[in-house]
Amino acid sequence: MKYVRCIENSGNEASLDVDANHRMLPVTEMERSGGMMRVVDNEGEDYLYPMRWFEIAPEERLAAELSEHLTVRLNGTVRLNGVTKLTVRDIARRQGVSMASLVREWIEERLDLPSTT
Repeated sequence: MKYVRCIENSGNEASLDVDANHRMLPVTEMERSGGMMRVVDNEGEDYLYPMRWFEIAPEERLAAELSEHLTVRLNGTVRLNGVTKLTVRDIARRQGVSMASLVREWIEERLDLPSTT
């Protein structure tokens, strides 16, 4: 997976955060020659955006973000790697929920957990 850092978001402030890393997806030759790139936005959807709005994510910053694990504690501890964490973040953004509530929902769907209230 390749990541880019957003450096401009004119008119797309809700979809792209300046200074945030976003996943970049493959594009067709026509899209590339038109100066566009396909990026996963804050809602977890991929759209074409101008290439000039992005730069390759700085390796040290990306390495730091990808090295941060998502830790889930529930009758033990589960640590998800950085790539999985970013994928969970993208899905949570698309659904408009926190990563914690998304993971909790997934766990509750698969286990018969006692109520937390």
